[in-house]
Amino acid sequence: MDGTGLSLMLFPQRWDGCRLSASLLVLPRGDPLHAPLWAEGAAFAGAPLALQLALQPGGDAFTPGGAGNLSVDFTPPLAPRAVELFSALHAQFLPTPPPSNPQALWRWREQRRARWAALAAVRKVLPESYLAALGGTHAGRDALQRAASMLSEADLSRRLIRSASEPQPAAERQLSWGEVLSHALRQPALARALGLVIDIDTGFTGWDVASALSQGGWLQVTLAAAQRHLASGLAVRIPPLGAAPRPLFAAMLFCDDATGTAPRPHPWRAEADAYSDGFAHVVHSTEYRPLGASLPLPPPPGVHPGLAIGWDDEQVLAWAQRHIDALCSPAGARGWPGVAGYRVDVRERGAAHTAWRSLCGLRGTVSVGRWHSDFIGESRIDVAPLLAGHGDEAFAYLPRHFAHWHGGSLVAGPPSAWSAQPWPPDQPLPELHPGSDWEFRVRLVDLSGGGPQLSDQPVAGTGHRAS
Repeated sequence: MDGTGLSLMLFPQRWDGCRLSASLLVLPRGDPLHAPLWAEGAAFAGAPLALQLALQPGGDAFTPGGAGNLSVDFTPPLAPRAVELFSALHAQFLPTPPPSNPQALWRWREQRRARWAALAAVRKVLPESYLAALGGTHAGRDALQRAASMLSEADLSRRLIRSASEPQPAAERQLSWGEVLSHALRQPALARALGLVIDIDTGFTGWDVASALSQGGWLQVTLAAAQRHLASGLAVRIPPLGAAPRPLFAAMLFCDDATGTAPRPHPWRAEADAYSDGFAHVVHSTEYRPLGASLPLPPPPGVHPGLAIGWDDEQVLAWAQRHIDALCSPAGARGWPGVAGYRVDVRERGAAHTAWRSLCGLRGTVSVGRWHSDFIGESRIDVAPLLAGHGDEAFAYLPRHFAHWHGGSLVAGPPSAWSAQPWPPDQPLPELHPGSDWEFRVRLVDLSGGGPQLSDQPVAGTGHRAS
């Protein structure tokens, strides 16, 4: 985020009935080995941080220092191998730092924003399977926004054909530190060893957190008082909590209301509440067919053509657009989407007693320098704008569906160092064959890699769901 050397993002994960656990995402700007976090400060790698966690019961927005706010100071443990690991990443990827000269840095950022702004709105085909899953419950919802962002399948096909026939400029292959950190965040053990993700128990000793949050509230983490202005601190909405344990999810992060005036409801407050359990609302699927084909292509005998799976199309489109809007005009951004990806679960249709199985299980080993870690768990599916064309003809769009399932895994490709892992491990990966009938659900993954677990269930009242 502009204007700060450090961005702090708190992602609540779970409420056990009396305590709330969360994951803290800590993102440095620029070179984490050499760029000072602030004037005359140490670089990020291995530097100690003094933080403060604030909880606000109720309210339409988070107000720093508000009456009734609770606060706790804490110092997260150091990442002892951070310098070693960042050095190994630098040696492996040779990331290019942004310009150090202030004027050159300003021009570099403006050029990057101008490239995204020139794309205008992200577009998407709304497939029939999505509109059928919506039914009449969302008819007319955001009609103007839908009309502005809709893209017909015929129009998308024409654009892609025209784009494919045009010569494309050579892609730049230099990586930035931001891209390297983005890849590192996909590896949970590496992200924690680098100090980018910190697991915390938000224990407010001596306070009845359950009573304070019985009507919901807000959480914010910042640097300690003396350095608070040197890092961005975003607030997250906490839904009303009771005695029952439940998953928690931050689909949106909000700027605080630092004016001290009466807070106004954030425009995305209802959206944050609706996704506070981390489950998608409108899951839909249909038999796969290539873009532009009026009917599915007949597969070989005994082979299923596969299923195209999508979810919450308009909401995913809105989150993608907000990311770009915040990049183009960071000063005007009032909130950032916290969703990084998705996990798809499957079970036989009509067998409610059958447990869900994840299609995103993965196992393998990640190595950085002399450090390595074995991983057995879940990966995620990314949904991001695709770019086509160049110059004045460039445009951004989301795919018609977000996953194509042929049976087995959705995240493991050809044999490599990483392979599909049944999840849960004691269940085989489901296979798709003619005559089989499956239903799906989708769990959201936040920027820290957290989200509801396979054993979790949607919380009643957080939104309509279909599969």
